[in-house]
Amino acid sequence: MQKTIEDIKIELTQPVPSKKNLYKIGRGRFYPDKSVNEFVNASFLEIKHQLGKIETIESPVALDICFMMDDRGDLDNKISMIFDLLQEVKLIGNDRQIRRVNARREKTKKKNSKTFINIVVLENGKG
Repeated sequence: MQKTIEDIKIELTQPVPSKKNLYKIGRGRFYPDKSVNEFVNASFLEIKHQLGKIETIESPVALDICFMMDDRGDLDNKISMIFDLLQEVKLIGNDRQIRRVNARREKTKKKNSKTFINIVVLENGKG
C-alpha cells in the first residue's frame, strides 16, 4: 500500500472545455482559443480562493477527477484540459508527474456542471 503525504481537493464550477479543437495554429505555433484562457483564468481564481497560497507540487501525484456534466464532450479531452490547467496555474510543475488517474462522469444538467479534483501527492515515485 502506497503512503500519501498530502491530499488536495478542488471544486471547479466552470464547465471544462474539451481540449481538442481549442488550440489554433498561427505562424507555426499552437496557441489557445479565447475559451481556454477564460477557463484557465476563472479556474485559477477558484483554486486560489479554495487553497489560498498555491505552492507548486514537484512530487509525483495521483488524480481522482469527477466530471458532473451532461453527455456531450469527450472525457479524454476534458482530462487533458485538467492536466494543462494544473500545470498552467502552477499547482504541479509538469503533467509528467501524474502517475495515476481515476476519472469518471456523472450525468447532470449542463447548468449544474461541476468538476471535482482530488490530488494525492505520492510519497515515493511509484504509482
